[in-house]
Amino acid sequence: MNRKLTFLVVALVATIMPAVAIADVMITGDVNIHGTNNAPTFYLTKGSNFQAADGSVAWNTYSSGNYLGDLKFGEVSNQTTFIINVMEIHFISSLPSGMFYLNSSVSSPFVSGSTMYLSLSPMSFGDFSYSGLPGAVPVITNPAVTAFPLSGSQSYSTSVDGSTIIYIGFFTPPYDGATITGEILLTGTYIAS
Repeated sequence: MNRKLTFLVVALVATIMPAVAIADVMITGDVNIHGTNNAPTFYLTKGSNFQAADGSVAWNTYSSGNYLGDLKFGEVSNQTTFIINVMEIHFISSLPSGMFYLNSSVSSPFVSGSTMYLSLSPMSFGDFSYSGLPGAVPVITNPAVTAFPLSGSQSYSTSVDGSTIIYIGFFTPPYDGATITGEILLTGTYIAS
């Protein structure tokens, strides 16, 4: 009786194994992916006050990669840089209403108190209370201006459409000693409503 049971188990295993092996190779096929390169919905450009701030700010565009460019300012020790409307974010005219998100990540810290200012209308120095004393950071008096500290990761969001322009300004307080090279990566995302 033990022999019959052994043969039966061997016969069952021999019957099931080919079915399992066939099931493993039954799923085959090709996947084709087609994509198109969409035009950008927003772009960064020099602002109306860029020329007036010449000497304290420089913009180098990149011709390749996913980066738009490199903005440099406030590179002299013991110098305060306070500039407004030097850069702008524009949106394409056919853009439907949606939300724009601007996020930052700092790879090299700026001097303490360094700030980027964002506004949906051109800024004026009257939008700030600033004594100009060493170490004094401008106080925003216009609620339409948003401070974006350059000290760590930050987020900014606003409703936009094809007529929106975001005006950008910067402040860096003076510092002593060796040159501080702050570096921050800004990323923008637009999501249609």
